Amino acid sequence: MKDILNGRYEIIEEVGSGGMAQVYRAKCNVLNRFVAVKVLKREFVNDQDFIDKFKQESMSAARLNHKNIVNVYDTGVDDGIYYIVMEYLEGITLHELIQKNKGLSTDTAVDICIQICEALDHAHSNGIIHRDIKPHNILIDKNNQVKVADFGIARAVSNKTMTNSDNTLGSVNYFSPEQARGGYIDEKSDIYSLGIVFFEMLTGEVPFKGDSAIAIALKHVNEQMPAPSSINKEIPDFLNEVVLKCTNKKQTLRYNSANAIIADLMKYKANKELFWAEAGNQRIDDEKIAALNRFLMETSTVNPMDKTAQNSGSKKTSRNKVDNGKIKAVVDMKKNEAMDESYDDAEDVDD
Repeated sequence: MKDILNGRYEIIEEVGSGGMAQVYRAKCNVLNRFVAVKVLKREFVNDQDFIDKFKQESMSAARLNHKNIVNVYDTGVDDGIYYIVMEYLEGITLHELIQKNKGLSTDTAVDICIQICEALDHAHSNGIIHRDIKPHNILIDKNNQVKVADFGIARAVSNKTMTNSDNTLGSVNYFSPEQARGGYIDEKSDIYSLGIVFFEMLTGEVPFKGDSAIAIALKHVNEQMPAPSSINKEIPDFLNEVVLKCTNKKQTLRYNSANAIIADLMKYKANKELFWAEAGNQRIDDEKIAALNRFLMETSTVNPMDKTAQNSGSKKTSRNKVDNGKIKAVVDMKKNEAMDESYDDAEDVDD
């Protein structure tokens, strides 16, 4: 690795590595600030497919400018070294935060989920699907600002159906059923993965576990999603239903947009006293109950009083079963690409 790229970016230390690239902490000697430099691994520089994918990453990520998305500053090539320059964050990943606390408080989980949704809403409105939403790719800086990182595996959809090989890059614990099947991916695939992340924030656990990536992928396809309250009894029904709506097996039955999730979570925040009282079976006067039900029926896309949600158990649904060999093929393709986290240990500093 060169000490300085294009006479501008002085490499200081490696801070992360993924399937396609290595990430370095560097200093921009022109603007006198620290940056993160993502460098395509040398074994791929002669592979035109990988180079094209890396260039697509650069162009896609550079289109996004949002407070909840890691900024891309520059791209380039120097003596066969392909690189992207991003903002450098001091903080921790959401994965580290969940592991440290064995789950998050409901208020913290809701606030983080809203910020992730803000990032996704911006990306989706620009025709970009992340496809690898997971706690490892979500950073929390020293000011508690949430930043979604690694749009390097995102693709601009531009009204085109993605190919099967393009659909295999998500981490299997957060796979949508359509990703596991190698099917068509859209914005609602990100919403499914977000629902899994939200579940993990609320409970400290992922909903599906297994001895292999293939076993976990099969569960995403075949098994009904458990409610967060099956692990954490204190979760209000309203938040159960938000998670279950995000993670419906059918794309058409999920939230239509990340912005719709924000709307429901803001309604929860405005009325959480009533939701928590209902969750704890506390006495609420009839007038408040009537107001709550009226509020839900008129403004919300989920109904927390409905305890017969289609995803409330852990039974398998035969109509969702698919050929195990196809799942294995998809997961094997995923393993060959981006199983590692490419920005897991990145940190934030001021300019």
